Amino acid sequence: MLWKGLFFYFFFIMTQSTLVKSMLENAVHIGHKREFWSHKMRDYLFGVQNGVHVFDLYKTAEKLEEAKKLLEDLTSKGKNILFVGTKVQAKDLVETLATDTDYFYVNSKWTAGILTNFTTIKKRIKYYNELESDMEKGMLDNLSKKEKAIKMKELEKLKEAYCGVKNMRKLPDIIIVVDGHYEELALTEAHKLSIPTLSLLGSTGDIDKTTYFIPCNVNSIKSLAFILGELKTAIKPRKAPEKRKTFAKTKALKPKES
Repeated sequence: MLWKGLFFYFFFIMTQSTLVKSMLENAVHIGHKREFWSHKMRDYLFGVQNGVHVFDLYKTAEKLEEAKKLLEDLTSKGKNILFVGTKVQAKDLVETLATDTDYFYVNSKWTAGILTNFTTIKKRIKYYNELESDMEKGMLDNLSKKEKAIKMKELEKLKEAYCGVKNMRKLPDIIIVVDGHYEELALTEAHKLSIPTLSLLGSTGDIDKTTYFIPCNVNSIKSLAFILGELKTAIKPRKAPEKRKTFAKTKALKPKES
């Protein structure tokens, strides 16, 4: 009976020329296996299909529109965003979106204290920028082969940790997290500092650990690209469009027309 209900639900959606139809086409509706779900997500789930929870896309659409209005308001006031997405499916998408809008990002392993111990982290970022500058100017060539190798290895580690925040001079005004369940450390640090968070949450997500959320498929690159692409349309870049550097993967972030 439930299967029939889902069939007619999907059939109805496909007859609509709306954002909801585009979300279905981009697999935004797919959750996790039913045995791993969070009861706090109950109100945002429509049912189960083939042992996997299915999101109610109308409710997802409501949350997505709320998030877009929030980001439009914040960025129009000059507020800064930190994007966080370290899982494989999110890495490139997060870097592309953050770079294209000239905000900050973390897409490698979360460095403990990057928010709660920002004063110390800023010193590491400063050192990273100085070391990178020395490398670009050829100053490392004056070192012995062994010393240069050590510095280059150190630079590589610093780049992995701080490349996306190398120009972040103060704490962000909001943090956008791809998969709040996966990025729990980032949410915990933000909560301690009362920094608002907007999380993309799968059916295992905890809505109480984030300020705002969008229930969606967080395991599919296609789904994440669509949701982030929608958010991108609401974000006012820090730089003029002609001055922004666009990554090759930007095309994947363009949302489908509804």
